[in-house]
Amino acid sequence: MLNKKKKKKEPYDRIRPILEYLTFADSYTKRIREILKNNNLWITNDDVSYGPHTLLKLAYLKYYFDIALEIAKNYFKNYVFIDTFAGSGLVSIKDTEYVSLGSSLLALIFKSRSGTSFSKIIGVEIEENKFSLLYRRLNLIKKELNLATDIKLIKGDINKKIDDIANEINQGDYGILFVDPEGMEISLGDLSKILSRSKSIDVILNQSEGVYRLLGKAQNGDSVSLKRLEQYLPTLSNVQDPEKARDILFTQFGKPIEATAEIRDVNNSLKYELVLRVRSTKSGAPWVKGMVEFANNITTKYNGKIVLDILDQIHGKGGRIDDFFKP
Repeated sequence: MLNKKKKKKEPYDRIRPILEYLTFADSYTKRIREILKNNNLWITNDDVSYGPHTLLKLAYLKYYFDIALEIAKNYFKNYVFIDTFAGSGLVSIKDTEYVSLGSSLLALIFKSRSGTSFSKIIGVEIEENKFSLLYRRLNLIKKELNLATDIKLIKGDINKKIDDIANEINQGDYGILFVDPEGMEISLGDLSKILSRSKSIDVILNQSEGVYRLLGKAQNGDSVSLKRLEQYLPTLSNVQDPEKARDILFTQFGKPIEATAEIRDVNNSLKYELVLRVRSTKSGAPWVKGMVEFANNITTKYNGKIVLDILDQIHGKGGRIDDFFKP
């Protein structure tokens, strides 16, 4: 009998389970939700609230976790997630009752298809209330799930804590550095100190469209905009062509290898781009092909409105998916 070729999953069939996981609707994360609720650590007014498009960013992150850790387990013993804007561990989805895992909590509980998980979580958060919530949530879940993960949380301004982060990374570690500012609160050039600690650190950068708007203002003589650009990345201050500026940003940590994803809100307006930079290998990083496909066919094609429709279906508040969206 001939072996039947495995049918390729449609985008909807791939994104839905990830959204279920992120919004505490699958069996594993439902348990996380109950633990947090039972310990009065569920969503609060101190947690951030973002539009549903945020889940596309987190889906991209989760998808890369699985690809990266499955490869890394063959070459490394320690896997480190570095969250430069860690937040509180939970995210409220704006104008809804939905709640999502934040990036650090996602990294803590994540297991790849073979059961590989992060050895260490390094998180930086400047706001006192968010830091406190993150600390309590991560350590509670670690205890309740009996996890061996080393949790290192650092309170303060990321630009002043680069050395503290670098000191937590060893030369033989594999790492994922997640740079997810709300705007331009970080000096990108300083992150090279972190990357210098290990040659095996991948970077996922949230590049706001606001940078390019700021570039336009600076080119028109706005000195305040120019100063902010110089703080963000000094080499941008002399750039005249916005497309060249994009190239400089995207190659700051090495070639992104085309796994760039555009994140669009409920109005289908571009909010930011996610850029992936991977470590260099002799084989040319073939595993990134999976991220290119995910970015092109899911993250970039979907928007906040489609995500919200799928969430409504998952949580029993909407109709059939084919009533409003054709995958």
